[in-house]
Amino acid sequence: MSSVRIGTWNLGRSGAFHRTRIARQLELLRQYNADVWVLTEAHDANVPPGGHVVSSSCNSDFHHTGEHRVVLWSRYPLSQIATEDPVSTVAARLEVPGMDLPLLVYGTVISHAHGGVVQRQALSWQRHHEAVQRQRAEWLRLRQNLPDHAMCVAGDFNTNLDEAARYGAADPRHSILQGLADAGMACLTSDALRRTLAQPGDRAGVDHVCFSSDMDGLSSQIEAWPATIDGQRLSERGGILVELAWRRASNGQPRLPHP
Repeated sequence: MSSVRIGTWNLGRSGAFHRTRIARQLELLRQYNADVWVLTEAHDANVPPGGHVVSSSCNSDFHHTGEHRVVLWSRYPLSQIATEDPVSTVAARLEVPGMDLPLLVYGTVISHAHGGVVQRQALSWQRHHEAVQRQRAEWLRLRQNLPDHAMCVAGDFNTNLDEAARYGAADPRHSILQGLADAGMACLTSDALRRTLAQPGDRAGVDHVCFSSDMDGLSSQIEAWPATIDGQRLSERGGILVELAWRRASNGQPRLPHP
């Protein structure tokens, strides 16, 4: 049996505004021992030491020095792949021992409900919906251009992905789910799947890990942690991690995605 641990956590711009949180954030990242992290609203200071890192571009009109909307961290070397929105997304390919297929990881922050609303530049959910349309098209293009890769999309989707979602708009939520399906992926962290978690507060979220649904023999298990631990607020919300496991083909050949 082979496995890979992929986690995502919105660090709440702690590197810019809450630097006293950083040491405990780093401790938790070490504790959960992911092979791949998709860290959002991150800063160079709260990225784990060691490993390999690629980051989204800084928005000089919004971010402080060292901030990134998305950071990919991996214990395995990363080869960055260009994305349409280099500020809100970042992508890279890597080789995971035992997977037999290269893995493409796409990290994202999709705009929240009120993006551009205060500035009177957009209606509620408008920028979210526009970002969803752009990104789902990009997921499909990447999958078509790299058909021999497993694919993971993870990060801050700013919406629940269940029909009974408490936060989100129906049209973009359906577009996300259809976009994932079109690119051969499924969400592994929907609220329905989070019901296995021990803490009720961990059972709903807008941060997700999505993965190729066409790999033979793939199983997944979810772990999560809250935003506040031992009375210390570490972020605006908790993080989530998925451990994926699979058996290698008995003949030693790769288990390729289904056509």
